[in-house]
Amino acid sequence: MLDNIRAWFLRVGAKLGLVKEINEITKHRKVYAEDSTYNRIALEKQIYQGFVPDWHTIEYTTSNGIAKSREMRRLNAGKIVANEMSSLIFNEKCQIDVATRGFVEAKEGEEPKEDQAKEFVNKVLKDNDFFKNFQRYLEYCYALGGMAIKVFEHNGQIKLSYAVADAMYPLSSDSENLDEMMFIYEETKDDKYYTLLEWHEWIGNEYIITNELYESDKRSKLGHKVPLSVLYEDLEEETPIKNITRPLYVYFKPNTANNIDLQSPLGISLYANSHDTIYSIDYLYDFFMHEFKLGKRRIAVDGSMLKPYIDHEGNARQRFDTDETVFVPLSSDDDIQVKDLSVPLRVDEIVKAINTQLELLAMQTGFSSGTFTFDGRSIKTATEVVSENSKTYRTKNSHETLIEQGIKDLVKTILEVATLYDIYTGSTEVDVSVDFDDSIAEDRQQNYNYYSTAVNDKLLPRIEAIQRIFKVTKKQAEDWIAEIDAEDNTLPAEMIDLLGVPARDMSNE
Repeated sequence: MLDNIRAWFLRVGAKLGLVKEINEITKHRKVYAEDSTYNRIALEKQIYQGFVPDWHTIEYTTSNGIAKSREMRRLNAGKIVANEMSSLIFNEKCQIDVATRGFVEAKEGEEPKEDQAKEFVNKVLKDNDFFKNFQRYLEYCYALGGMAIKVFEHNGQIKLSYAVADAMYPLSSDSENLDEMMFIYEETKDDKYYTLLEWHEWIGNEYIITNELYESDKRSKLGHKVPLSVLYEDLEEETPIKNITRPLYVYFKPNTANNIDLQSPLGISLYANSHDTIYSIDYLYDFFMHEFKLGKRRIAVDGSMLKPYIDHEGNARQRFDTDETVFVPLSSDDDIQVKDLSVPLRVDEIVKAINTQLELLAMQTGFSSGTFTFDGRSIKTATEVVSENSKTYRTKNSHETLIEQGIKDLVKTILEVATLYDIYTGSTEVDVSVDFDDSIAEDRQQNYNYYSTAVNDKLLPRIEAIQRIFKVTKKQAEDWIAEIDAEDNTLPAEMIDLLGVPARDMSNE
């Protein structure tokens, strides 16, 4: 009852000016962020979605002097850049290996042992469909400049939730790791707009999660604070958490220096410095598509030729098909009969200009020259193997550095939260390795030749070469070598010569 009275007072008080409204989240006293940062993120979100009203709404005047507007035709290069980089870095072939420190696998003939940490983490990732969701949100991360994964307990299970760059705000400026953050959740009910602010802060060694609910009549405003019970019956205003050493979220960002705000710990979009280039690509593409309309064949004829005439039987006839649009009537004193007004299309020149801009975009976003090309229909992405000395490969490896560290932090956070709620009882001292799928960036035959030569020159052990060529574990490589050695013992001499397998001295066996 008291909460209802309080909510009513706040709504009425806001209308009367007695309760201060907050128009923007960045104006909240605790938020350390500039309006310009989130204005830029909003623009980059529009670029990713493929429509920027200020760019893509064209105002023009017809030949008759009538003012009109239309949408520019677009190629959505921002989406292509973010998708290409995220798919190069992470997919469902990526392997995350967790090993408890000091854990020793069972030897041959012994009862199999289970690494509790490995089994638990694998189950959490599978239950949360991590590999599918992470690839999608990594694309959002590269488009908007960052994302976070929250780890929490729900009904005795560990859950993962994601937040993109425009749904999280830093709360301090002294940490590159962003260990204090505020997340926002929006909801509409009964023509009211509600925003839940979830604060993650450290007070000494205690981790505090605070929830605030705001109500507004307009989507664009945060509005005034109301009781949580207006929307959430069981949500606590404040939850103190002890015995944890890390935030209950992990922040990911592109491994690109923020040259727009040098003091900000937030990341920037892959195309943060390419706005002009992306606009130019869309402008030229619109020009390209419009060229076919403007270059449509037109034939000027004397206006009288388009008028019906009466044949010898007294019937009205047309000299041309009435559904034809190629003829343009003109009135002339020069007695023009037929004149072709068509102009040659400039398709090749425009396609060349678009490809020039795509080359610039590739350079600005860390891709090799020739990665993106326009063929007259759409942007094509190079499908050939990415060379290890190419710019794309170097950029990919650079981004993987932060992604790998983030995934390692995520695994440790999962174990720590699970331990806090007694869901997991094993050790939290683990080693985590991330094996990205590099098949797109490798020439397998070239790799094979390289490592085979190193083995033959006695510069690399066979077991190491097998691991690197075939991306298998040390145990698998050892098993393969044992099988290969066993086969060597049974091959006849002529097969040994054919396959180049060195003969073994079996006199001592």
